[in-house]
Amino acid sequence: MKRLLTVFPLLVLIVGCNQHEAVIESGDAHMAAEKVPMTHLVITHEVEDADVWFAAWRGEDSRHNLFKENGAAHVHTLQSPDNPNLTGLVIAVSDMDALNAMLSSEEGMAAAAEDGVKTDTMIMLTQAE
Repeated sequence: MKRLLTVFPLLVLIVGCNQHEAVIESGDAHMAAEKVPMTHLVITHEVEDADVWFAAWRGEDSRHNLFKENGAAHVHTLQSPDNPNLTGLVIAVSDMDALNAMLSSEEGMAAAAEDGVKTDTMIMLTQAE
């Protein structure tokens, strides 16, 4: 399975989205809002310790920032009610190349290892056309 990761800063604020596109507004007031096509992903994986993994997704320097800087417009975290160490993400992606690059980079792999992700259990589902 491909792993994703690269640094691609986005200077935009998501102000609304639907199933296939998001309306973004630049931090620069002189730039007009534009529609950006979105792809949706579901990633599931087991983790060593769900508390450690969820802690990485909370706070000011959370994984949400890393993903947003790398093409993810929005990320939801998930957890199995039957197996607390089975976790996942639903991701709205505006730049799939940037996200893939981030996940496969040393930074992305280090983040997964730090968070206790068992990468051999990772499954990625992409939005069907």
